[in-house]
Amino acid sequence: MKKKKILITGFPHTGTSILKSKMGECNNVYEYPFESPVVNSDTINASGEKEFVLIKYPQLPIEIRANHLLKVTSDTIYKDYIIVFIFRNPWNVFTSIIKAKYNPLKKIDWHLDPEYHVNVLEYLASATHFLEARKNKELYPNLFTIKYEEIFENDFENLKNIFNQIGLHYSDEIFYNRTKNYIHWPDVNLDGIDATDISYEKDKFEYRTWQINQPFQNMNSEVDIPEELNKILSESLIIKELGYTDPRLK
Repeated sequence: MKKKKILITGFPHTGTSILKSKMGECNNVYEYPFESPVVNSDTINASGEKEFVLIKYPQLPIEIRANHLLKVTSDTIYKDYIIVFIFRNPWNVFTSIIKAKYNPLKKIDWHLDPEYHVNVLEYLASATHFLEARKNKELYPNLFTIKYEEIFENDFENLKNIFNQIGLHYSDEIFYNRTKNYIHWPDVNLDGIDATDISYEKDKFEYRTWQINQPFQNMNSEVDIPEELNKILSESLIIKELGYTDPRLK
């Protein structure tokens, strides 16, 4: 049986982990537990009889960025992948990123620097691709887009629609009760985490593991970003076109 490959992507802290965890609970999906930009032969071999192999890579892979989104169906290594592109309100994204002790305003030229991928300019570039995908769905039927905020609307209707279009087998139980523990980091055991004493400052891998094992609900919370960053987001035309505004103004 030829495996069908699914890549979840978008931008760090937009919800790729929680989306992947829900897809991984579908009966015909093998979920690779860590981050990877491609499905390799070892992952396919480990998937057993599962129809789909699922990976996630939070930032858009350079293969997509360099070739532009409209070419992913024919000109890149992702031409036979199902791609699920998730995006999220930037005020919430950068509140989370700053809480994780990254600086989205840092001037970086070296793409291997961890903070390169959480830079606000990278977010705006990814936002352009997301909007492009939304406007041109008919040009690449293997690519699905969803906003983090849309996941939880109308009893998860938008997410269920994507699952159904892809052909995932699931029961509604997965949206209301966790059917398995999710792995975020290979050496972190969820059962050994003290939920009363965790934080990014103490151990970010423990915190992220605990976080993605919380009930499946909208985790957007109070916004806390510097004014310089707020100004960039507020004046961005692409952010306005996506329909995002500062939640503090509502």
